[in-house]
Amino acid sequence: MASESHDIERLREALNELRLINNLLAKVGQVREVNHIMSLILHELMRASDSDHGVISLVSRMGDEMSTVVRSDDSDSSAIPHPMQDMLAGWVLTNKTLLVIDDLATDARLPGLRSRISALKSILCAPLTVKGEIIGVITLGRSSAKPKYGESQTRVVGIVATQAAQLLANARLCEELARKNELLETARRQLHDENLRLKSEATTATGFENIIARSAAMKQVLVLASKFAANDSAVLITGETGVGKELIARAIHSNSPRRAKPFVIKNCGIKTESLLESELFGHVKGAFTGADREKAGLFKEADGGTIFLDEIGDAPVATQAAILRVIQGGEVRPIGSSKTETVNVRVLSATNKDLTAEIKNGTFREDLYYRLNTFAIHLPPLRERTEDIPLLAHHFLQKLKMKLNNQELTITPASMELLIRYPWPGNIRQFEHELERAAVVCGTDSRIDPEDLSTELRGLSLNHEGDGQFVERGPLRDAIEKLERGMISASLAEQNGNLVRTAEALGLTRKGLKDKMTRYGLRDLHHDDQSG
Repeated sequence: MASESHDIERLREALNELRLINNLLAKVGQVREVNHIMSLILHELMRASDSDHGVISLVSRMGDEMSTVVRSDDSDSSAIPHPMQDMLAGWVLTNKTLLVIDDLATDARLPGLRSRISALKSILCAPLTVKGEIIGVITLGRSSAKPKYGESQTRVVGIVATQAAQLLANARLCEELARKNELLETARRQLHDENLRLKSEATTATGFENIIARSAAMKQVLVLASKFAANDSAVLITGETGVGKELIARAIHSNSPRRAKPFVIKNCGIKTESLLESELFGHVKGAFTGADREKAGLFKEADGGTIFLDEIGDAPVATQAAILRVIQGGEVRPIGSSKTETVNVRVLSATNKDLTAEIKNGTFREDLYYRLNTFAIHLPPLRERTEDIPLLAHHFLQKLKMKLNNQELTITPASMELLIRYPWPGNIRQFEHELERAAVVCGTDSRIDPEDLSTELRGLSLNHEGDGQFVERGPLRDAIEKLERGMISASLAEQNGNLVRTAEALGLTRKGLKDKMTRYGLRDLHHDDQSG
């Protein structure tokens, strides 16, 4: 009979434990914020175990270091001291099991605790374990006025710690995901804002009103370009290298009904006919050696938009016929294909050559010329629009201030006078390079003086004759060599170091150009491997 009563009592205790555990976990399960969960766990376990003090420490995600996160009462001097908590948590991390200390003064497992005895006597330390990994430690303590922890209390704390650990881990994961989502949303908004800004800048940068021009000649160019933008016919832009033909083409596209569609650029000054045709019209797999996959051409890429054919005068005659077919009927046939595709593309083109002379020489098709030349725009060289030079200088200096992080950058009147009087064989491209070089040379002085300019500009006298041309002082031979060196250097810069194109532009053979480069010490500046 006594045995039966004892069994009933044990069942009653077990039921009470189960009810206690369920109620406690139900409370914790209703909370989502990590610190709130830990505070609730500590409060409920202290109440269930009749503890006087408690601490929850979490393992750092960067290593095995512990950090105290929640304490029952930091202001109480009799609370569990930080050094004691570190020693207790360290033991649990090492042994990976629950620690019960009946008497801190006599326990042999942690003799170092004896020197740190406070008003506490009994300790119960339980690991917070998730999938075999300890993420934290719960430490509970009783004062000497209370008995040691019993078996039932130890069991309840161990079970609750195990179950609560998973709830805590889930809450930490949710908070981390929320932070990452917030960061992603912030990044998304920033990208959206940046995209809008770049689109705005792109539209502004290519607007006709933002092309720098004060001269009457350039104003006339912009009037024509603005009128041609509204039309869908081909436009041929002519002018010397470096005058800004691509900029005008971009402005025409950006102000046309096709502005929302692609703007595709192709330089037709390419080595071989087959390579250019592959770029323009695409090819099928196996069309030629190395064609290991199908490729869409640039005309297909520009479908609905605009294609800009730069240096159209350099296109091979056979390729010109294929370009003519696209302009006439919108038909594109990839290399190696028997099928014709249809595209809707507006063609803008540019050249620094006299195409009428090329037609007479048989190097350019007359029928293609008239197709490209529905509308024509000629850009004057910089030497014919010197009133634009101060505006251009200001524009490029503003860009250089940002690029070089030097808001004090300026240019002296004497230097500006030299810039205005120099003939600029490389036009705006050479002008921009000259300013950037001078801005770097002037260094911390932040003021571009005449001595910061290149030798080609420094060697020119500000005294000039009535026709506005420079007068070079000294022997005629020296003046000729200085001019020749300057023209070669400028042309190399314009052609990005390509010796073949530079030689053609200067009317020299490739060998003759290399000999002059050696003579003027330009070999180190432009390497032979760029000549292809």
